[in-house]
Amino acid sequence: MTTYQPLPDGYHLIPSETALLVIDMQNGFCSPNGSLGQNGVDISHMRNTIAPVKQLIEASRAAGIMDAWTIQHHYPDDVTRGRHRIIPHTLRYGSGPAALANTWDSEVVDELKPLYQAPAESILKHRFSAFFDTRLDTLLRMKGIRTVIVSGVSTSLCVETTIRDAYQRDYDVIIATDAIATDSPQAHEESMRTAAKYFGAVLTTDDIVGLIEQTRFATAGSD
Repeated sequence: MTTYQPLPDGYHLIPSETALLVIDMQNGFCSPNGSLGQNGVDISHMRNTIAPVKQLIEASRAAGIMDAWTIQHHYPDDVTRGRHRIIPHTLRYGSGPAALANTWDSEVVDELKPLYQAPAESILKHRFSAFFDTRLDTLLRMKGIRTVIVSGVSTSLCVETTIRDAYQRDYDVIIATDAIATDSPQAHEESMRTAAKYFGAVLTTDDIVGLIEQTRFATAGSD
C-alpha cells in the first residue's frame, strides 16, 4: 500500500467538531447478489470495506463522533438519463442503474444494517457527491462540524467526488483508505494519491481509530 503524507505533529481530533461519512454501503454495490455483482463487476474490494467501516462507526460512536450515511437512490423513470447524448454510467450495465429507490438493491448491506439506525444520520442523494442537492452541508454546519472522516464506496466516483466537495467547502478531510474501495485497486490507489496530495490526510482505519481512541483517553483523563 502506498505511504501517504502523515498528519502534522501534535494533531488531534475534536469529537464535537468531527463527523464520520459512510458513503453508499448498499447491496447494489457491496453484495454479491446486488446489481454490480450480478453484472460481472468485481465487488470483492468493496466487500472488504465492510469490516473497517464497521470498526470506524463503532469507534466514532464510542467517542461521541456523529456518523452520517449516504444512501444512493436512482429512479426507474429518471428522464435525465435518456436526455444524454453520451451514454451515462448508469446505463452501461445491462440491467440499468444500481440502487433503484425502494428496492433491496438500495438497502444497506446486512453486515452494517444493525448500525444503520439512531444515532446515525441518513442523507439521501441522487448523484455522486454527498453534498450535491442534499442536506449534508447544512447538517454539518448546524452541528459545528469542521472535520470529516470519509469511508465507503466507490473510490473514484461517489467517494472522491464527496472528498473534493468537502474540501471545497473548507472541511478538513481524513480519508480511510482501507475503508474505501472500487472495483479496481489501481484506480483506488490513483485516487488516494490525488486526495493525499491536494484534499486531505489519507490514513488506514487502524490509524484513524488510534486518533479517535487518543481523544477518548485524553477526555477521560481530564475528568
